[in-house]
Amino acid sequence: MTIGTASTVNVAPPVDFGESVDNSTALKITAFYAGIRLISENIASLPRTVKHYTADGTVEETGHPAYRLINVRPNEYTNTFDFWNCITTWLEGWGNAYAVIVRGQDGRPASIHQVHPSCVSSTFVNGKRWYRVTVAEQGLSWLTGTYSADDILHFMLVTLNGLDGVNPVVYNALALGKNLATERFGSDYFRNKGNIKAVMETDGNLGDEAYNRFMEHFKAASYDNFSTPLLEYGIKYKQLSVNPVAAQLIQSETLSIQDVARILNIPPHMIGELSHATFSNIEHQTIQFVEYTLRPIIKRFEVELRTKLFFPSEVGSYDIEFALGGLLRGDTAARSAYYHNAILDGYMSRNEVRELEGLQRRDGLDDMLCPLNYSVVGKDGAVETIEDEKSEGNEE
Repeated sequence: MTIGTASTVNVAPPVDFGESVDNSTALKITAFYAGIRLISENIASLPRTVKHYTADGTVEETGHPAYRLINVRPNEYTNTFDFWNCITTWLEGWGNAYAVIVRGQDGRPASIHQVHPSCVSSTFVNGKRWYRVTVAEQGLSWLTGTYSADDILHFMLVTLNGLDGVNPVVYNALALGKNLATERFGSDYFRNKGNIKAVMETDGNLGDEAYNRFMEHFKAASYDNFSTPLLEYGIKYKQLSVNPVAAQLIQSETLSIQDVARILNIPPHMIGELSHATFSNIEHQTIQFVEYTLRPIIKRFEVELRTKLFFPSEVGSYDIEFALGGLLRGDTAARSAYYHNAILDGYMSRNEVRELEGLQRRDGLDDMLCPLNYSVVGKDGAVETIEDEKSEGNEE
């Protein structure tokens, strides 16, 4: 599809480092692989729910077909964890992720099927978007066909036209190519025992016959790297040494990890770069990871699912939510203070707190608490204390 500036997403960079960069080779970069896995597995592990807004408040709607698809089983051959792990991997690695919605006779969604981004193309006809899906895999070829936008879940990352996401690997091919070149150089460097060990010098020209005879004697005498060869013809042995620090391998690898962290928008310490990490800032960086990395991705999912899995009459009354609360709880002290205030301020019960902590409910802990020194304002503007209300109740 070539609409607006989206046609530039597949243009190769003008300079490379001698390494082919595509989605397949990018995933061979350890930092990129670790970053994709970090994001996709965290999102796949989140609780998901369908909410129904009623006059009495918000309730979890487990009977809606969308609940089963996002939280139980999206299709017959994929569980929910693998489905969202796959979708998020494609979104972060390819910039676009797709799933086909198969509907029942009543028009409600019956199953959703993930489709690789390379199998999907789109076009516009009379202002309406259509998707062409081509699946060659045996057993899933029945998904091949043309679908309207209402029957395709299309999640996109950074977009330049609002229609397609840009491929982050292609857009950052220079940085990733440098990373691949660094890894290739390091592999070659250590495969050759780290560096050229030495050179041999002579003042004259040996000639081919003398050179071949000398090399034969030299290799025979130094075959195990521990023997001491006899140097003939006035040849001198000059040792050389180059260490990895001088070759800037360590610095280059660190910078490569930081490049990947910027591309994927994740804290460097989460993919093994700890040069600027401290005990005090790692927790805050982890919370930032949830707020600034996971939350925008999840919002993309929620908006697209809400638009495609609900009837127009249901939009506004029903909603889909990925719960991030568990990842934002912070440390034990901060969490305890939050729960303490929530219970005493009367907007959470003790059983609700126990559920958030994964504990069983207890009898008698559903009542809301309120401190005795709190007061309420009467209808006439006078302040009535809780004790006054109790006294009035006893008099009656």
